[in-house]
Amino acid sequence: MHHTVARRPPLEAPDAGRADPGPWLSMPRLWIVVVLGAIGVMELAQLPSAIDLAYHLKAGQLMVAQHALPRTDVLSWTTAGRPWLDQSWGAQLVLYGIWRLGGFPLLTVVEAILTVASWGLVAAACRRRTSNLRLIAAAVLAGYAAAAAAFSVRPQMFSLLLFAAELYLLEVARTRPRVALAIPLLMVLWANLHGAFIVGVGLLVIEVLAAAWRRDRAAAARHLLVTAASVAGLLVNPWGVGVLGYAFSLPANRTVTGIVSEWGPTDVRDLTGILVVLAMGVLVVALVRAPAPGRVPEQLLRMALLGGLAVWAVRGAAWFGLALPVALCALARQRLPRPAGDDRGTPAVSGLLLLLLAVALVAASPPVGRILFGARPELTAAPLATADWLAAHPQPGRMFNYQPWGSYLELRLGPRVQVAFDSRVELAPADRWNRYWAVLTGRWDAEGQLDSWGVDHVITSRRATPDLVALLEASGRWRLGFSNGDERVYLRIPAAEGAL
Repeated sequence: MHHTVARRPPLEAPDAGRADPGPWLSMPRLWIVVVLGAIGVMELAQLPSAIDLAYHLKAGQLMVAQHALPRTDVLSWTTAGRPWLDQSWGAQLVLYGIWRLGGFPLLTVVEAILTVASWGLVAAACRRRTSNLRLIAAAVLAGYAAAAAAFSVRPQMFSLLLFAAELYLLEVARTRPRVALAIPLLMVLWANLHGAFIVGVGLLVIEVLAAAWRRDRAAAARHLLVTAASVAGLLVNPWGVGVLGYAFSLPANRTVTGIVSEWGPTDVRDLTGILVVLAMGVLVVALVRAPAPGRVPEQLLRMALLGGLAVWAVRGAAWFGLALPVALCALARQRLPRPAGDDRGTPAVSGLLLLLLAVALVAASPPVGRILFGARPELTAAPLATADWLAAHPQPGRMFNYQPWGSYLELRLGPRVQVAFDSRVELAPADRWNRYWAVLTGRWDAEGQLDSWGVDHVITSRRATPDLVALLEASGRWRLGFSNGDERVYLRIPAAEGAL
């Protein structure tokens, strides 16, 4: 019997027939690194705004000092004692801890890191749809352009990261269904950080509907189970089901949508509105040119909902922008991989780009930026000089304040000194805000309103409230107590002194 022995090729033969994979940092990968790095530079260059940050820091400070969650308002005299469902308590503690460690510069750096991490997760989700890294880099850049205005130092930055994580998990779950079981754990965290968890639940509902459209009963049942578990996870918070009522009532509150600009509809005359419209145009082209018609309804369903949010409210552009790259990559025509040698690039050019990116990141960071470009304020919408003056010269009686400055004044002076109006617009009833606008615009009954409230000093902006400033200076019942640039503090003249 003859035995046939297969001859093995020489050891080097397999390698000889295999294409050289080339360096890890190919040109397509380099572009993804550059896009994510550029996003980091953009975020580091931003100044945080005190409007939707400072009062969160004060709340965190009070929780640490009192070892308890706030249940009623103590920061504003117009709403003092009213119930306050402080849904963002977890984010407030985290933000306060970061602030204690490194102040506003460290908060800026952390926000930039979380933003890059969010878009990195989006890029990873896109990678589950396509191997075209150039397309992923371009899609991420387009998504960021549409959503950039929503990224800033405030509790919402945690929501944006969790939404990106949910997008990634849903993409992984397409091939590994059990991964979706991690989403309810995200919801437990989300319910204690920020109220945008309702968008995350909406994303799950869309997955159920998409699976039903595909007649995939197993997927529909699985996503329905994950959705139910996620809603149950939202109840793991100090207020239980009350958090759900808060999250749904806030966008339906006409006072909130009328006063807070980002809760108002997207305006195509603004840069954010223009970028959102352009992004929608890119999406429409991708839908029309999609080579696989079966993918269109699923992406159309998701992006129609998120696009509707982007049109309905400025802050809705964030969710649309984050989901846009995944949709573009899912709808794109799949191309054969390019030979590794074609994407090798030039090491010198790649190294130079990385060096320039590193220099830009370092230069944009707050500590180095102050050294290179001179001193700049640590945050905007903060009446620093007025807060210093009030701390050194405490005033008796009640304060009336320009609302955007209320948050910072609370951080510096509260709760010993209570402001009149702050960024928690939902706490005060609509009638009280109507009276606020009457005073702020210097209406004929403005002084009578200040009298009825018993206001003894007014803190306002000369540029933003010229009519109020003119009224106080012409009335003879108020005197300028302090001014610095745009900041004005008017003190009521005692009746006896005014009679003289």
